[in-house]
Amino acid sequence: MRFTGHSVADSQAPSRDAAIAGLLDACFGGAHEGRTFFKQVPHRRLLAWNGDGLVGHVGMDLRAVRVDEATVPVLGIVDLCVAPAARRQGIGTALLQAAEERAEGQSFALAMADDPRLYHRAGYNLIHAADVTFLAIDELRCHSVVRRDLSEVFMVKRLAGNAWPDGPIDLLGHLF
Repeated sequence: MRFTGHSVADSQAPSRDAAIAGLLDACFGGAHEGRTFFKQVPHRRLLAWNGDGLVGHVGMDLRAVRVDEATVPVLGIVDLCVAPAARRQGIGTALLQAAEERAEGQSFALAMADDPRLYHRAGYNLIHAADVTFLAIDELRCHSVVRRDLSEVFMVKRLAGNAWPDGPIDLLGHLF
């Protein structure tokens, strides 16, 4: 198993991009529609390879969000996934840990998780008062600013510094 990193500044590689799009579609039921991203291209990615086959992916967004009156530097975890045939081998855990290690001074890692088991094992907790404002994107178009309670899926892990602050969360952009 080997990991490779890629950023938005890297040149396009058609075979790599096709592998990413294929893995994302396989893992997320075709929701990515053949793209290498869902709502927005992540700033960076880590890819897990088994030989020449792509078996894992995690996107990373580095940004600031606002929680009540505080500006908080975060690592947003984007589209963490492992190919169905390669699951239960620790690849997802290793990708998540490697992303956190590359957080470059961000205080927290944030993730949206329909299935929180992997994140719980990695030290993430649900944000129980997750009143979140974000830019809604649909069909690759911005259409509104939305405020929604995401307390059932929004998770946080402290990477450095103080505890996660209380208050409404403004992502200052799109969801992760």
